[in-house]
Amino acid sequence: MEHLFERQARLNVMKRPVRVVAYFFLIPGLIFAIPAWFVPAIASVFFPIMLFCLCATAVAREIVRLRLMKSYLTTTIYQQTVQKVARLTIIGYVVAWLIAVVMLSIPSAPGYLFVIFLFWVGGVSFSVNRMNWTAKQIDPAYVTMGEIERAWWKR
Repeated sequence: MEHLFERQARLNVMKRPVRVVAYFFLIPGLIFAIPAWFVPAIASVFFPIMLFCLCATAVAREIVRLRLMKSYLTTTIYQQTVQKVARLTIIGYVVAWLIAVVMLSIPSAPGYLFVIFLFWVGGVSFSVNRMNWTAKQIDPAYVTMGEIERAWWKR
C-alpha cells in the first residue's frame, strides 16, 4: 500500500514539468504546420522540422524526469531504474532522428532506411518496455513515461 502512495507522489511531482516541456516544443511545431498544410514548398521542410521537434520533446522529457528523480530516489535505485531507461530512450530517439534525416536526404535509399528505421524503433521500444518491467520489479513505485502522460491527460 505504501508504494501506491509513493507512486502517486512521483506522478504529482512529474506531471507539470513534463507537460511544460512537451508544450514548449510542440506548440511551435503546430504553428508551423498550418502554413505547411497549404504551401507545398514549406511542406517539404516541415516533416524534418516536426520530426526533430517530436524527438527533442521526448529527449527533453527524459532529461526532466532524470533531474527530478535524481533528487527523489536513492542512488542505487536511480541508477538501476530511471537512469538506464532514460539513457536507452534518449539514444533511441537521437538515432531514430538521424536515420530519418539520412533517409530524407538520400533519394535512392528511403526504402532500405525505412526498414532499418522500423526495426530500430521496434527494437528500442521493446527494450524500453522490458527495462520498465524490470524497473517495476526493483522499485514497485517506479513510474513510466506512459503513466505520466496518462496522468496528465486525466488531470
